[in-house]
Amino acid sequence: MKKQAFILSDCEYPECSGKPFALLTANPTKAHHFIAQTEQRQHAHNPEVGQQNQNIYRLPPAMFQKPYRAQAQDVNIISNLAEKNLYTLTRGEEGLQYNLESWFNRHESGYEDSCRLLRTLPAGCSDIPEALWRILRLKLLGILRNPYNHNHLFAHRLHQAIRTHLHDVSFEFVRLISGRDRDTIANILQTYRFSFPGYVNWLANLYSMLSDGVAQPSLFEQMFRAGFDNPKAAKIELYRYTDPADLCLLSDRGFCLQESAELFSIGVNIAHDMFAIVHIQKAWWPLLKQSFHTMRTRKQGEVSIHDGNQVQRQLFNRMCIRQAKVAVYGRSPLMRDYFSE
Repeated sequence: MKKQAFILSDCEYPECSGKPFALLTANPTKAHHFIAQTEQRQHAHNPEVGQQNQNIYRLPPAMFQKPYRAQAQDVNIISNLAEKNLYTLTRGEEGLQYNLESWFNRHESGYEDSCRLLRTLPAGCSDIPEALWRILRLKLLGILRNPYNHNHLFAHRLHQAIRTHLHDVSFEFVRLISGRDRDTIANILQTYRFSFPGYVNWLANLYSMLSDGVAQPSLFEQMFRAGFDNPKAAKIELYRYTDPADLCLLSDRGFCLQESAELFSIGVNIAHDMFAIVHIQKAWWPLLKQSFHTMRTRKQGEVSIHDGNQVQRQLFNRMCIRQAKVAVYGRSPLMRDYFSE
């Protein structure tokens, strides 16, 4: 029986008679965020207002470089780090469309509660709580779904590892994408430097890796679990700060990377006062790439929690600035809040 990456439906379960795997439901969302609003809201400088009115500061890298002439921009989160119809598969009726919104929401829900829990954990080493697993899962998704990363070598390796376990992109998928508004697609190709085949393959990879019609658990979930199957091959560090002036940056790529002969060190922002670093041994990568879909995927390990480490915070912020595609984002418009004097 042929596996289906998606099934189009105009109703939500349980309104439908049953919930098929890989169900896509039509929705009105056109501004597709590649860094979730719930992540950005952790940096809102006006969190006391309603979510529709929350803002974040956009900080050009030139703002942190001599002669320091660039200035911060105050932007609304609703339209920030988003692209019109980026993940659209096809149009539905009455202005609705089929996209990845509902599948993304599965991973985005509970983010704010998870951040609150991480702030309450004692410093030191402990078993990784489910809240941190939830956050790291969303961060991996963010790396893969961010269009700024499609030609980044690390993200490309992850996509390739998933693609080796998929069939070729179906004609039906290409047909649906080709039927979309040409001007919208042209803008996406130009803005993010996709070729049309490259965009189709990237989008097909996202649908297929998240679909429980292709694999159960999904290939995305299998890869995430497999990455932490061997606690000796992966080390997780969490850095937290309590001083309101000790802020952490959010990169428009969603991550920063430091690479050595033995390790990938992947830095991900969690909130204005937290970030995590995941160290993965390179020797683990060939096995992970080839066999993640057959591994037992126990998802285990410890996290080392550090409070107030200014050296690591400033290093993380510098890496975010250096590797950002266009800009970094934060709660303050002032450079001094990201680098201690």
